[in-house]
Amino acid sequence: MRRLDESEVEGLLSLDAVAHLATIDSDGYPHVTPIWFLRVGAVFYLTSYAGRPHLDRIMRNPRVGLVIDVEAALRADGERPNKQVRVIGDATVSLDRDGMWTRRIRAEYIDGSTAPGAVDRALDRERMLITIIPRKITAIASI
Repeated sequence: MRRLDESEVEGLLSLDAVAHLATIDSDGYPHVTPIWFLRVGAVFYLTSYAGRPHLDRIMRNPRVGLVIDVEAALRADGERPNKQVRVIGDATVSLDRDGMWTRRIRAEYIDGSTAPGAVDRALDRERMLITIIPRKITAIASI
């Protein structure tokens, strides 16, 4: 293992990789939800439709984990090198008024020329904003 340098971290976080959000249920068990994200400065933003179970778990226990990782193709030596950014932090849930954050996040993942109008679809459904303030960030590579 080795630590990622700042340019590798920036490169990984700028990809359209799906994040994995870890929350804790009322019995103390973890749940992992794949979800799109956007980082602005040191803060991570995610949105979700209202009423999703992970939102209730965050409101009960705001301590969360977030992992963004990529894995390279299989090499001749049998290795699949990976890079990952792991975040532990505190999350809040609020209304995504006017879908502003949902649009910003979708624009990072959806190519408007391939899927015209997709960034604005279903904005009439209530969306919630998850804001994660990191306590610790670990960025590593397997090789």
